[in-house]
Amino acid sequence: MKDKTQVRLKRLAVHRVGNKSKEEGVIASKELVDLHDEQLYDLLVNYFLSPFKQEEFFRFTHTSDLALNEMFAYAALIFREPHNFQEYSVHILNHLYEQSDHPKVKSGELYVVHLDGCVMEDEVVEAVGIFKSENKDTFLTFQDEAEDLSVNYHFGVNLKSVDKGCIIFNTQAEDGFRVKLVDANSHDAVFWKEHFLNVTELQDTNYSTKTVLNLCKDFSEEVFARTESKKAQVEFISRSVDYFSKSDTFDLEEFTSSVIDEPETKERFMSYSQTFAEERDIEGFTDFAINKNTVRNMKRKFRNFIKLDTQIEIKFSGYNPEQSEQYVERGFDKERNMHFYKVYFYNES
Repeated sequence: MKDKTQVRLKRLAVHRVGNKSKEEGVIASKELVDLHDEQLYDLLVNYFLSPFKQEEFFRFTHTSDLALNEMFAYAALIFREPHNFQEYSVHILNHLYEQSDHPKVKSGELYVVHLDGCVMEDEVVEAVGIFKSENKDTFLTFQDEAEDLSVNYHFGVNLKSVDKGCIIFNTQAEDGFRVKLVDANSHDAVFWKEHFLNVTELQDTNYSTKTVLNLCKDFSEEVFARTESKKAQVEFISRSVDYFSKSDTFDLEEFTSSVIDEPETKERFMSYSQTFAEERDIEGFTDFAINKNTVRNMKRKFRNFIKLDTQIEIKFSGYNPEQSEQYVERGFDKERNMHFYKVYFYNES
């Protein structure tokens, strides 16, 4: 979350949830957590909000009727009847337990949070946070005793990371609210995202930007890597990232014309992009506003180096198409029967 300064923690319920397949049961707290301790309050706010740095938004969904999505219904009830927060937090606990029937799902603490002052674009809204801590760390503790120092240890939750969490913002209720999601454990990601929450990613500018950049990445790996040189592959990626970095809007035909020179490769890319969209049931990705934050976050996923079988790598700094087009040449030496790269430069550093 970008702006945490206005966010206020209004209510907090903490419960324990076990694994249903192991019949571990649940422990439902009878009272809400006392939030008058200022230091505890600040620690909890930072613990709950700091993981949400990604651009993705999700929304609740259901195959037949959105109102039948349990978490959507409980969030709506909390927004409408905050005085019954404790009761609804127990319903959320029981719903989570019913979904925790896979042997790999860990037991842990469930935190249900009522937040206020969350900034959503130009709107300030309340939110419901659902968090689960599963992993415990060992901490050393020290105590002064008669001019001496004793050492002990205890087990607890590390406040540097949340194992699983979501924040449900009270906006766009008719479209399943707006939801942020985090899950540090990939082995049971389906359980949290699909079974417990039942959310789907919102197809906004972040989604469209990420989708087309992934399309370019896949095309470079599946088409260029098989039919062209690694240099051509790096040039395509560099041109693609350069286009997204300098343009405010994406247009598929304009992008294809500016990034790809060869007519045959252009046709392959247009055909590939159509198949890519059909297989993933994606609409509206041919023309959209580019999300610059997503571009910056996606850059690290692209390969900008050439790895040779002679244990040599040619690494390009950044994604500047001129680097490989003007300063690197590829050729073939008949005497050695080997390919080669010629690199031009002014000075060494």
